[in-house]
Amino acid sequence: MSLGPDLGARTPHSFSSLGALPPRDSSALARSVRDRLRLAIVLEEIPAGVRLNQVQVAEQLGVSRMPVRVAAADLVGEGLLEPLPTGGVAVRALSRYDVEAAYKVREALEAQAVREVALAESRDLSGIMAVLDRHAELGGRNDTAMLLELDRDFHGAILDATENPYFNRAMVAIWSVVERAMAGMLRTVPDLFDTAWKQHRQIAEALSAGDADLAERLAREHLRDALTGYLDANPDS
Repeated sequence: MSLGPDLGARTPHSFSSLGALPPRDSSALARSVRDRLRLAIVLEEIPAGVRLNQVQVAEQLGVSRMPVRVAAADLVGEGLLEPLPTGGVAVRALSRYDVEAAYKVREALEAQAVREVALAESRDLSGIMAVLDRHAELGGRNDTAMLLELDRDFHGAILDATENPYFNRAMVAIWSVVERAMAGMLRTVPDLFDTAWKQHRQIAEALSAGDADLAERLAREHLRDALTGYLDANPDS
Protein backbone atom coordinates (compact mmCIF):
# COMPACT_ATOMS: atom_id res chain seq x y z
CA MET A 1 0.00 0.00 0.00
CA SER A 2 1.35 3.40 -0.94
CA LEU A 3 2.07 5.76 1.93
CA GLY A 4 1.86 8.80 -0.30
CA PRO A 5 4.67 11.12 -1.41
CA ASP A 6 7.52 11.98 0.91
CA LEU A 7 7.93 15.56 2.09
CA GLY A 8 11.55 15.34 1.01
CA ALA A 9 10.47 14.99 -2.61
CA ARG A 10 9.29 18.59 -2.67
CA THR A 11 11.35 21.72 -3.01
CA PRO A 12 11.81 23.96 0.04
CA HIS A 13 9.71 26.66 -1.62
CA SER A 14 6.63 24.40 -1.76
CA PHE A 15 5.69 25.14 1.84
CA SER A 16 5.11 28.83 2.49
CA SER A 17 4.31 28.15 6.15
CA LEU A 18 7.75 26.67 6.78
CA GLY A 19 10.04 29.70 6.54
CA ALA A 20 13.07 29.98 8.83
CA LEU A 21 12.33 30.65 12.50
CA PRO A 22 14.11 33.24 14.68
CA PRO A 23 16.34 32.00 17.54
CA ARG A 24 14.39 31.00 20.69
CA ASP A 25 14.78 28.85 23.78
CA SER A 26 14.22 25.12 23.24
CA SER A 27 10.64 24.86 24.55
CA ALA A 28 9.48 27.97 22.68
CA LEU A 29 11.23 26.73 19.55
CA ALA A 30 9.43 23.38 19.68
CA ARG A 31 6.10 25.21 20.04
CA SER A 32 6.92 27.43 17.07
CA VAL A 33 7.85 24.42 14.95
CA ARG A 34 4.62 22.70 16.01
CA ASP A 35 2.55 25.76 15.09
CA ARG A 36 4.23 26.08 11.68
CA LEU A 37 3.74 22.39 10.91
CA ARG A 38 0.13 22.52 12.09
CA LEU A 39 -0.60 25.45 9.78
CA ALA A 40 1.08 23.73 6.82
CA ILE A 41 -1.09 20.66 7.41
CA VAL A 42 -4.29 22.67 7.92
CA LEU A 43 -3.67 24.59 4.68
CA GLU A 44 -2.84 21.31 2.90
CA GLU A 45 0.63 22.53 2.00
CA ILE A 46 1.54 19.11 3.38
CA PRO A 47 -1.34 16.92 2.14
CA ALA A 48 -2.82 13.85 3.78
CA GLY A 49 -0.69 10.75 3.32
CA VAL A 50 2.60 12.63 3.01
CA ARG A 51 5.40 11.18 5.10
CA LEU A 52 7.07 13.90 7.16
CA ASN A 53 10.75 14.23 6.34
CA GLN A 54 12.06 15.66 9.60
CA VAL A 55 15.48 16.43 8.12
CA GLN A 56 13.99 18.64 5.40
CA VAL A 57 11.60 20.34 7.80
CA ALA A 58 14.52 21.13 10.12
CA GLU A 59 16.49 22.58 7.21
CA GLN A 60 13.58 24.72 6.00
CA LEU A 61 12.96 26.10 9.48
CA GLY A 62 16.64 26.54 10.26
CA VAL A 63 16.49 24.40 13.40
CA SER A 64 17.93 21.11 14.64
CA ARG A 65 15.95 17.87 14.38
CA MET A 66 15.09 17.79 18.10
CA PRO A 67 12.36 20.51 18.08
CA VAL A 68 10.94 18.94 14.91
CA ARG A 69 10.80 15.56 16.63
CA VAL A 70 9.07 17.10 19.68
CA ALA A 71 6.62 18.99 17.46
CA ALA A 72 5.82 15.85 15.47
CA ALA A 73 5.05 13.95 18.69
CA ASP A 74 2.69 16.75 19.76
CA LEU A 75 0.90 16.64 16.40
CA VAL A 76 0.49 12.87 16.67
CA GLY A 77 -1.27 13.59 19.96
CA GLU A 78 -3.52 16.12 18.21
CA GLY A 79 -4.42 13.60 15.52
CA LEU A 80 -2.80 15.54 12.67
CA LEU A 81 0.03 13.05 12.20
CA GLU A 82 0.03 9.28 12.58
CA PRO A 83 2.88 6.79 13.10
CA LEU A 84 3.82 4.61 10.14
CA PRO A 85 4.50 0.86 10.45
CA THR A 86 7.87 1.43 8.80
CA GLY A 87 8.81 4.23 11.19
CA GLY A 88 8.32 7.97 11.03
CA VAL A 89 5.01 9.78 10.75
CA ALA A 90 2.64 10.91 8.00
CA VAL A 91 -0.21 13.39 7.76
CA ARG A 92 -3.41 11.69 8.87
CA ALA A 93 -6.39 11.91 6.52
CA LEU A 94 -9.40 13.85 7.77
CA SER A 95 -12.55 11.71 7.75
CA ARG A 96 -16.22 12.62 7.78
CA TYR A 97 -16.47 10.94 11.18
CA ASP A 98 -13.65 13.13 12.55
CA VAL A 99 -15.47 16.30 11.56
CA GLU A 100 -18.93 15.22 12.73
CA ALA A 101 -17.58 13.98 16.07
CA ALA A 102 -15.51 17.12 16.65
CA TYR A 103 -18.42 19.43 15.86
CA LYS A 104 -20.72 17.48 18.18
CA VAL A 105 -18.34 18.14 21.06
CA ARG A 106 -17.72 21.71 19.94
CA GLU A 107 -21.43 22.55 19.85
CA ALA A 108 -21.93 21.24 23.39
CA LEU A 109 -18.97 23.24 24.70
CA GLU A 110 -19.76 26.52 22.96
CA ALA A 111 -23.50 26.40 23.64
CA GLN A 112 -22.75 26.18 27.36
CA ALA A 113 -20.00 28.79 27.12
CA VAL A 114 -22.18 31.47 25.52
CA ARG A 115 -24.89 30.86 28.11
CA GLU A 116 -22.41 31.38 30.93
CA VAL A 117 -21.05 34.57 29.38
CA ALA A 118 -24.52 35.99 28.73
CA LEU A 119 -25.72 35.21 32.25
CA ALA A 120 -22.63 36.51 34.05
CA GLU A 121 -23.28 39.51 36.29
CA SER A 122 -20.08 41.14 35.09
CA ARG A 123 -19.44 40.43 31.41
CA ASP A 124 -16.11 41.39 29.85
CA LEU A 125 -16.69 41.27 26.10
CA SER A 126 -13.69 43.41 25.18
CA GLY A 127 -11.73 40.46 23.79
CA ILE A 128 -14.65 39.38 21.62
CA MET A 129 -15.23 42.89 20.27
CA ALA A 130 -11.51 43.36 19.58
CA VAL A 131 -11.51 40.32 17.28
CA LEU A 132 -14.55 41.63 15.41
CA ASP A 133 -12.71 44.93 14.91
CA ARG A 134 -9.64 43.09 13.58
CA HIS A 135 -11.82 41.25 11.08
CA ALA A 136 -13.34 44.53 9.90
CA GLU A 137 -9.83 45.87 9.29
CA LEU A 138 -9.17 43.05 6.79
CA GLY A 139 -11.42 44.87 4.34
CA GLY A 140 -12.59 41.72 2.58
CA ARG A 141 -9.06 40.42 2.01
CA ASN A 142 -9.25 36.65 1.43
CA ASP A 143 -6.26 35.50 3.49
CA THR A 144 -7.05 31.95 4.58
CA ALA A 145 -4.43 31.77 7.34
CA MET A 146 -5.52 35.13 8.77
CA LEU A 147 -9.23 34.24 8.60
CA LEU A 148 -8.56 30.97 10.42
CA GLU A 149 -6.59 32.84 13.08
CA LEU A 150 -9.38 35.38 13.55
CA ASP A 151 -12.00 32.65 13.79
CA ARG A 152 -9.93 30.80 16.39
CA ASP A 153 -9.44 34.04 18.33
CA PHE A 154 -13.16 34.91 18.24
CA HIS A 155 -14.29 31.58 19.60
CA GLY A 156 -11.36 31.53 22.02
CA ALA A 157 -12.37 34.95 23.32
CA ILE A 158 -15.84 33.61 24.12
CA LEU A 159 -14.32 30.72 26.04
CA ASP A 160 -11.95 33.11 27.84
CA ALA A 161 -14.91 35.28 28.85
CA THR A 162 -16.37 32.38 30.84
CA GLU A 163 -13.29 32.59 33.12
CA ASN A 164 -13.39 28.78 33.20
CA PRO A 165 -10.05 27.49 31.81
CA TYR A 166 -11.45 24.01 31.20
CA PHE A 167 -13.47 25.22 28.22
CA ASN A 168 -10.29 26.16 26.36
CA ARG A 169 -8.50 23.01 27.46
CA ALA A 170 -11.31 20.86 26.11
CA MET A 171 -11.41 22.79 22.82
CA VAL A 172 -7.69 22.30 22.19
CA ALA A 173 -8.29 18.58 21.65
CA ILE A 174 -10.59 19.16 18.66
CA TRP A 175 -9.46 22.47 17.19
CA SER A 176 -7.06 21.01 14.62
CA VAL A 177 -9.92 18.98 13.14
CA VAL A 178 -12.12 22.08 13.10
CA GLU A 179 -9.49 24.18 11.32
CA ARG A 180 -8.77 21.54 8.70
CA ALA A 181 -12.47 21.34 7.91
CA MET A 182 -12.77 25.13 7.74
CA ALA A 183 -9.71 25.51 5.51
CA GLY A 184 -11.18 22.94 3.13
CA MET A 185 -14.49 24.81 3.02
CA LEU A 186 -12.73 28.10 2.29
CA ARG A 187 -11.23 26.56 -0.83
CA THR A 188 -14.65 25.54 -2.14
CA VAL A 189 -16.90 28.24 -0.63
CA PRO A 190 -14.96 31.54 -0.89
CA ASP A 191 -17.69 33.65 0.75
CA LEU A 192 -17.99 31.29 3.73
CA PHE A 193 -16.47 33.75 6.16
CA ASP A 194 -18.73 36.61 5.08
CA THR A 195 -21.65 34.62 6.41
CA ALA A 196 -19.71 33.34 9.42
CA TRP A 197 -18.69 36.82 10.54
CA LYS A 198 -22.22 38.14 10.28
CA GLN A 199 -23.18 35.29 12.60
CA HIS A 200 -20.26 36.13 14.90
CA ARG A 201 -21.50 39.69 15.23
CA GLN A 202 -25.04 38.50 15.98
CA ILE A 203 -23.69 36.21 18.72
CA ALA A 204 -21.69 39.10 20.18
CA GLU A 205 -24.79 41.32 20.18
CA ALA A 206 -26.79 38.65 22.02
CA LEU A 207 -24.01 38.32 24.59
CA SER A 208 -23.91 42.09 25.05
CA ALA A 209 -27.67 42.11 25.63
CA GLY A 210 -27.36 39.30 28.18
CA ASP A 211 -29.79 37.13 26.18
CA ALA A 212 -28.57 33.62 26.98
CA ASP A 213 -31.28 31.79 25.03
CA LEU A 214 -30.66 33.81 21.87
CA ALA A 215 -26.88 33.52 22.20
CA GLU A 216 -27.13 29.75 22.56
CA ARG A 217 -29.49 29.41 19.60
CA LEU A 218 -27.26 31.55 17.38
CA ALA A 219 -24.14 29.66 18.44
CA ARG A 220 -25.74 26.30 17.67
CA GLU A 221 -27.02 27.52 14.29
CA HIS A 222 -23.58 28.92 13.45
CA LEU A 223 -21.83 25.64 14.18
CA ARG A 224 -24.46 23.51 12.47
CA ASP A 225 -24.23 25.69 9.36
CA ALA A 226 -20.47 25.18 9.33
CA LEU A 227 -20.78 21.41 9.69
CA THR A 228 -23.46 21.19 7.00
CA GLY A 229 -21.28 23.26 4.68
CA TYR A 230 -18.36 20.89 5.14
CA LEU A 231 -20.44 17.74 4.66
CA ASP A 232 -22.11 19.15 1.54
CA ALA A 233 -18.71 20.07 0.08
CA ASN A 234 -17.19 16.69 0.98
CA PRO A 235 -19.89 14.06 0.35
CA ASP A 236 -17.35 11.27 -0.16
CA SER A 237 -15.02 12.03 2.76
